[in-house]
Amino acid sequence: FKSGPADIVTVADKETEIFLVNKIRATYPDHGIISEEREGEINPGAEFTWVIDPIDGTRNFANRVAYWCVMVGITRLGKPYLGAIYDAMNDELFFAEVGKGAYLNDKKISVNNNRDVKSSFMVLSPGTDKTGSPYDSDKYEDYARFYDNLVGSTGKWLFNYGSMLCVCHLAVGRIDASLINGGMYHDYLPAFIIASEAGALVTDVDGNTWQRGRRDIVAANSDLHPKLMALFKK
Repeated sequence: FKSGPADIVTVADKETEIFLVNKIRATYPDHGIISEEREGEINPGAEFTWVIDPIDGTRNFANRVAYWCVMVGITRLGKPYLGAIYDAMNDELFFAEVGKGAYLNDKKISVNNNRDVKSSFMVLSPGTDKTGSPYDSDKYEDYARFYDNLVGSTGKWLFNYGSMLCVCHLAVGRIDASLINGGMYHDYLPAFIIASEAGALVTDVDGNTWQRGRRDIVAANSDLHPKLMALFKK
């Protein structure tokens, strides 16, 4: 356990992290590295920095729920540069370079063009307002308001299993929107790059392009996104 029973780390998380860090340091010794399970940054201030989540969806992994992935993002001079997310259970590698599009196993991908909120297939993970939780966020009330405005009398809602794979599914057009609160930098960076390069608008709940430090994210195609943003309003 890390912060509590819902926030765990496995031997596989640590071994995967060691494997990735050692490979990066052997090949790119001057690069920086930030990784979820590692304290402190390697080579802070480097031109290139790798941001790693060795297993995203650890609780799923530990409980044999096949919804987890390995995530790596790279920044160049502090700005998003490359993103890669590997769904090992389905042998799907999502990859994107800023300005060059997004790909799934070397095939270019893009978000779908659904414009209708009522028929949308979306993932909503509102986080929590519980102090001390790793998913605590000051935007919880915004997400609770969104949920109330969204469901109305229809009750349409899909709650995800706690992995950023949902943003990859958005990028390839399988779902229509991902709205997540309480995530960390290593969760969001690779997904932000992939979804943006696939044509999604990826912002915080204030409507600004997502950036490091924000723990909330709203991702959808450019037609659907403003309609979702309207549901955050009182």
